[in-house]
Amino acid sequence: MAEDSAKEIALEIKHMLDCSRSPALKPSIFKVDDHLRIPGRDNDYDPEILSIGPYHHGKSGLQNMDQHKCWYLKQLLSRKNESVERYVIAVAAMEERARRCYAEPVDLDVNEFIKMMVLDGCFLIELLRYHSLKDLRVANDPIFKNERILSQLRHDIMLLENQLPFFVLNQLFNMTKIEDSRDDIIGLTLCFIDGMFLNISVSKVYQKLPTQNIDHLCSLIHEICCLPFAGTILHKNFGSNACQNWESILSVSGLQEVGIRFQKAEGTSGFMDMTFVNGVLRIPPLNIFDETESQFRNLIAYEQYLPDCEARYVSDYTFFMNCLINTPEDVRLLRNYGIIGNWLGDDKEICEMFNRLGKNILTSTKFSYSHIFNAVNWEFQRRSNSWITNLRRNYFGSPWSVISLLAAFALLILTLLQTLYTILSYYNRVGKVQQIS
Repeated sequence: MAEDSAKEIALEIKHMLDCSRSPALKPSIFKVDDHLRIPGRDNDYDPEILSIGPYHHGKSGLQNMDQHKCWYLKQLLSRKNESVERYVIAVAAMEERARRCYAEPVDLDVNEFIKMMVLDGCFLIELLRYHSLKDLRVANDPIFKNERILSQLRHDIMLLENQLPFFVLNQLFNMTKIEDSRDDIIGLTLCFIDGMFLNISVSKVYQKLPTQNIDHLCSLIHEICCLPFAGTILHKNFGSNACQNWESILSVSGLQEVGIRFQKAEGTSGFMDMTFVNGVLRIPPLNIFDETESQFRNLIAYEQYLPDCEARYVSDYTFFMNCLINTPEDVRLLRNYGIIGNWLGDDKEICEMFNRLGKNILTSTKFSYSHIFNAVNWEFQRRSNSWITNLRRNYFGSPWSVISLLAAFALLILTLLQTLYTILSYYNRVGKVQQIS
């Protein structure tokens, strides 16, 4: 190779190295990989009307809300009687730290990035305030006159790709705080999504969740979902070497064949808190709406990018439900037990939803339900070894098999009766012949 060519290549490599950036030490906002996406269901991860953060910034179809962002910032500044410069300076001081929260390169210069953070952050915190603190709203705000827009905004602000770092939001929130005990960012967020996100209801306990544990709003919802369950599962499962070895379980209909029963769990600490005692699997109820799959998908996606040492509770729950549900009949059985509330209208849709959710996901290194899987499989094997269970499974598995067995039994009885009648007739004729002789 010529010396000039070698120098040219070396310069090109040096330029590439100078332009490259070190990977973020612990990014928390990710673009969802293709292996988690389902063809035709991009809306599970992509915003409908609102872009927050850099990943969807400037996309066509999402720019109509930009005017609303400016309007909300203008109202905020008017209420506080101050200029926007104070917020720009505060966000500029966090710019590098905020940029490192994104796993993908952010193609915005410093000024554009800061401007986006100020507009998006102030819009979010004002939206949360206006929802609960109605006296702050202006009378003609179109967002609160149209439930469809509110529904789309709830969808958009919880997407993993559509996030701002929580420390940015919290800083802007504290800088704009008002004299009202309800003006708490966690409490306002929970009020905003109350009743629509995986059956979560607002609780005063969660309003005091430490803000340092939160990466972004999607992370906040993840904490709310998982925190109660995490406290119950640690002493049952984690730290036990035996629980690292487990096998999958059969579906609802398969477990029912051996007499394992299902009940709706009452008074549990969240929808993930399942138990198995004395042959009864108790599962908390879950209402399934149009938005449920998107909500699950974004929580699962957030977990999939966590370090392997951290628990993936939502992924574990989804895998469990995917094992239990193989057919629409399994959904029907769970619905009859009051475990699943079907607001989609079709048991087949729910079956397909859980089957989609269960694909290509990693569960926790120490699976949260391994103790239940082991207990269920042990009980299944114990019951399967009894001859009564084998008889029921082999001959009474369906109405047609029962009818076939009864028909065969009836045919056997008729054959025996015919044989007995033939024998009796023979001896009757022989007796008559002997009498004549």
